[in-house]
Amino acid sequence: METNLLEDLITLESTHSFSRAAVLRHISQSALSRRIKSLELWAGAELVDRSAYPTKLTPAGQMLRWKAIDALQCLQSARTNLKQTEKHNHA
Repeated sequence: METNLLEDLITLESTHSFSRAAVLRHISQSALSRRIKSLELWAGAELVDRSAYPTKLTPAGQMLRWKAIDALQCLQSARTNLKQTEKHNHA
C-alpha cells in the first residue's frame, strides 16, 4: 500500500471535505475520491460516511486513521534513523 492513501484519509478527516482535502493533497476531487475508494477496498470496510455533511469518517475510518498516524510516524522515525546511520557510516 502507498502511504499517500493514508495521508489522504488523514487530510480528509481533518478538513471534513473532499474538495478541501483534494486541494491540500494537490489532486482533483475525483482522484481523491477514487483513492479513498481504493483504500476502502483494501481495508474491506467503508471508511467515509458520504451521506453526512460535513464529511466524516465511519468508526472503521477513525480506527484506520489512528493506525495510519502511528504507521506514518513509525516510518518517518525509521527513515530518520536510517539517514543518521548512513551519515555515521560515511564519517
